[in-house]
Amino acid sequence: MKPNFKNGFNFTLLSLALVLSFGACTKKNDNHDPVERVNDTTIKIYSEGLKNIQRSKAAISDFPELLYLMGKVGVTEDRTTIVPARVSGRTETINFSSGEFVKQGQVLMTLFSPDFVAAKEEYLQALKQSKTPTGTADPSDFANLAQMSRKRLETMGLTAEDIQGLSETNAKESMLTIHSPRNGVIMAKNAALGNLVNVGDTLFTIGDLSHVWFTGDLYPEDLPKIKKNQKVVINVEGLNKPVFGKVSFISPLVDPTTRSIKIRALMDNPNGYLRQDMYVQGSVTLTEKKSLLVPATAVVRDPEGDVVYKRLDPQTMENTPASLQFQKVPVKVSAIQGGMAAISEGLQEGDEVVSQGALLLDGVLNEAEDSK
Repeated sequence: MKPNFKNGFNFTLLSLALVLSFGACTKKNDNHDPVERVNDTTIKIYSEGLKNIQRSKAAISDFPELLYLMGKVGVTEDRTTIVPARVSGRTETINFSSGEFVKQGQVLMTLFSPDFVAAKEEYLQALKQSKTPTGTADPSDFANLAQMSRKRLETMGLTAEDIQGLSETNAKESMLTIHSPRNGVIMAKNAALGNLVNVGDTLFTIGDLSHVWFTGDLYPEDLPKIKKNQKVVINVEGLNKPVFGKVSFISPLVDPTTRSIKIRALMDNPNGYLRQDMYVQGSVTLTEKKSLLVPATAVVRDPEGDVVYKRLDPQTMENTPASLQFQKVPVKVSAIQGGMAAISEGLQEGDEVVSQGALLLDGVLNEAEDSK
């Protein structure tokens, strides 16, 4: 059936635009236009147009209520270690720079330290005399002295293996080696060649980035929705899967600059992809629920409300039917996220809708109505 329009020429042009806009190269049947208006709310699409639109079925699926927020990646405080100077001296060598990965036990730097040289010689001398005492000296006195000297070396940062390796053959060695206390990334390097350092000076800051904190900015009106242990997801460009965590901390303070409240979640860091101070978008799962979903592209913003184009003859199962009719149906959209729209009214599970091309159909139908 072909409708009678006052301006059929415009409608034909729009019909052709529908086909051409999807890159159709098929030849139009001479007996009808690719698209026909059946009535005020229904449109018929012939095979020329059907090949170039996409259709989807409304389905019930998981559709959690999410709260999106921006945040920043940071190293966790309990996985951050400061490497201090435990003895005064002068920096002789530095083996690593900021941003480099180090393993536990690797030599970070060496110091020339007169205090270390004196403590080392005292320990070696006391150890020697405890084994081969001279005169009437009690060997236990030298053993006690050796133990005290050993404790002093330990306070300077020497490990049991370092002390075990001390011997008279290297007694003249005056360099104190400083080792990395853990695996991690050098977050900050304060040591510089030739600098004099004092006891307590920070030489390096090392952070373990195998797990990181996501710290998000929450605005006060959303605070009642957030609770500890809610699931947090961050999607990072370059990673083929999201990163999961749980809310572990909700700040009792308001940031005076952003007027936001900080929340924090501990996240795994697959392959070390997440970097310190990286800005990412996260989402907090407020409630888990199911909804009737269609692609968000199926929903057309009509002046009178949201609509979709629903197939009227779903019993026709041919892959390439001669034609199909689609009706403009008002719907109520409860939420849109992740490219999907949750429909609370207007559709049922299994209804088939136009998911790509609905906006063009709406334009054709409206133009046809205006041209009557």
